[in-house]
Amino acid sequence: MEENLSGREKKKGLAIFKKKEIWISGIIGILIGAAIIYLLGILGVPGLGNETVATMKGGKISENNLYKEMKKYYPVTYLLELADSSILEKKYELTEEQTQEINDQVNLILTQYQAYGYTEETFLEENGFESKEEFVKYLELDYRRNLYCLDYFRTLIPTEDIQNYYNENEIYGEINTKHILVKVSNEVTEKEALTKANEILAKLNNGASFDEVATEYADSSTIITENVDFSWLNEESLAEEYVIASKTLEKDTYTKEAVLTDFGYHIIYCENKTEKPTFEEAENDIVEKLGANLEAEDQYIRYKALIKLREENNLKIKDSKYKEAYEEYCSEINEAEE
Repeated sequence: MEENLSGREKKKGLAIFKKKEIWISGIIGILIGAAIIYLLGILGVPGLGNETVATMKGGKISENNLYKEMKKYYPVTYLLELADSSILEKKYELTEEQTQEINDQVNLILTQYQAYGYTEETFLEENGFESKEEFVKYLELDYRRNLYCLDYFRTLIPTEDIQNYYNENEIYGEINTKHILVKVSNEVTEKEALTKANEILAKLNNGASFDEVATEYADSSTIITENVDFSWLNEESLAEEYVIASKTLEKDTYTKEAVLTDFGYHIIYCENKTEKPTFEEAENDIVEKLGANLEAEDQYIRYKALIKLREENNLKIKDSKYKEAYEEYCSEINEAEE
């Protein structure tokens, strides 16, 4: 068994992200749509959705309807899914932790889309999945593909570059925090928010527990309480001021002054901090970080990696029609300008 731990972190505290990321479009739009798009020799077509493609008397055709028909007529896409799954399931046996991470991703995606009015059934149907189990299996395939790409990146990145990154960059463990945010908005000025934040701090300084104060203000429309866990891997997705303040806290302490970000004033409480990971523990995550530079130079590098995977495992497509389509796809990807 070959084992590789992914560097994906569970991102919490969406309210303090620098920008909101509805990253399902990356998963569904790329992982399902891109294979079909590339096989057709078309690059840059947007992801699938409910936009109307055509109308006629008494009805219409949506992008999703079109996709379901394309699925029937472009089976090479699904042939590759089956081939990659067969190869990668033997190469990477997922741990319980990795399996749980995938399930957490599934639940997060479904929860995010429910907030936009989707039911689980409509989400799955409109993205071409017949069941939740099929969606889970697809994300397992994506997860294993990512593990292989990390191994592929490792062959391209000098070992000394990985070690230098570890030595020269600030790498720290996970910081588990919770915070009370007094929002600044059109209705609440920065001065008013600071006054309220100082009121909360006064209660903490007078002996009230953080949870007691959070509960007291739970019904306020201008105050948010939530948990935010992060590490060096995903600090760039958070407000810089929040990260800096959190790093200074010891376990079971809180910021003595309110921390201002673009969202308002935060009182941050540190629940736990872990030690800096060893080089061995951080290596795969560093490869993923440095791999992002390779992807910036060549946007098709992951597709090239998967082509290499199939070559290494002697994939041979017997049907001449499907073989020709796949060879055309490989030619376009390998010849694409970096």
